[in-house]
Amino acid sequence: MTTKERKALGRGFGALLQTVEDTPADETKKEIPQIPIDEIAFNPKQPRLTIDNEKLEELSQSIKTKGVIQPILVRPQDNLGKKYELIAGERRLRASKLAGFDKIPAVIKSIKDDELLEIALIENIQRDNLNPIEESKAYRDLLEEHGYTQENLAKRVGKNRSTIANFIRLLQLPELIQKDLSEAKLSSGHARALLSLENEDEQIELRDQIIQKNLSVRETEEAVRTAKKPGLQKPASKKEDITPQMALNQDRLRERLGTKVVIKSNGKKGRIEIEYYNADDFNRLFSQLLK
Repeated sequence: MTTKERKALGRGFGALLQTVEDTPADETKKEIPQIPIDEIAFNPKQPRLTIDNEKLEELSQSIKTKGVIQPILVRPQDNLGKKYELIAGERRLRASKLAGFDKIPAVIKSIKDDELLEIALIENIQRDNLNPIEESKAYRDLLEEHGYTQENLAKRVGKNRSTIANFIRLLQLPELIQKDLSEAKLSSGHARALLSLENEDEQIELRDQIIQKNLSVRETEEAVRTAKKPGLQKPASKKEDITPQMALNQDRLRERLGTKVVIKSNGKKGRIEIEYYNADDFNRLFSQLLK
């Protein structure tokens, strides 16, 4: 597949997700077939890892009342005894089955294997359906499987490059904290603040405080700054402590570069430490610093 062809995928995908309401009723029946649910296999590249059963039940009740307003997307499939494979619309498919429906409206398109994850990811992002860890893992898989740079991937899914980098960094957090993110016990803002701490023990200790005390993101960021300055009673002459302005500069650099940045001061002199996590991340930072 050429680069030119692949670039069209993200833009063209919106047309595949056109709602039924946008199509005149008499054309809807002609253009969107109803296919048997039992003939649809689930997408193995689906980025969604968890489904909220309560919300699924709510969607099921809505479908019982109003039907499936928006068709799912499938491709022809002759494996595992199924005629179709789901590309996008897993919640609608599951909820329809839960509602007792045996058929569902579906757009049928020929989709290549190497496009499955990308299309499923774009569909979920457009609907804001993924939790932060699901989205992070989907970005990571796209980078590894397709060889995209973070810059190229950002353009394809309509995100800023720094957003992609920040999502992928979440996968460096301990499993416990990743689980909190998946279950919405912590926000992405909390997680980015925790990434600034030096080790997992410190991250988990602060994680416990966030949950127990219901700390806001701003309060968490302040707690991180405090944790990185052990002994609040240290004499002001200690030169390794950076000034509040320098701490602000440090935060601005982290946000701008999308990675961990540490400023260490020793009087008038000091150094700036910038972390990278793989060769692609190094090349991205190197290019950005040379601009």
